[in-house]
Amino acid sequence: MYGDLGRAGRTGAWVVLALVALAGCNAAPDAKAAAPNAASRSVVEEVRVATDRSALRQDRLTLPGGQRIRRLTAPNGFNQVAVARMGPDGKPVVGCVDSAETAEAFLAGPGTGE
Repeated sequence: MYGDLGRAGRTGAWVVLALVALAGCNAAPDAKAAAPNAASRSVVEEVRVATDRSALRQDRLTLPGGQRIRRLTAPNGFNQVAVARMGPDGKPVVGCVDSAETAEAFLAGPGTGE
């Protein structure tokens, strides 16, 4: 019953870390202007690693009442990852993505598949 609390706690910690990083975006707005494409490629690659589901394991279990269930276990990776970019008004825009392709479209900006 409490097995998912560890994963929820880790997810919460990553969300807090992302929000702290976003708070620093306004402190150095010119830092992103140096190499936006290289930074976007790095973020997309990190999203690709974080959402990797290649090690997904499926187990079939029989409960004490006789019901059969299928349990999916992903030892690494997340279903969704929070990413952020600076909006046209200079404020951070945060989005949840589930794949590297979705992250790339989000980072490209408004009107490209958000």
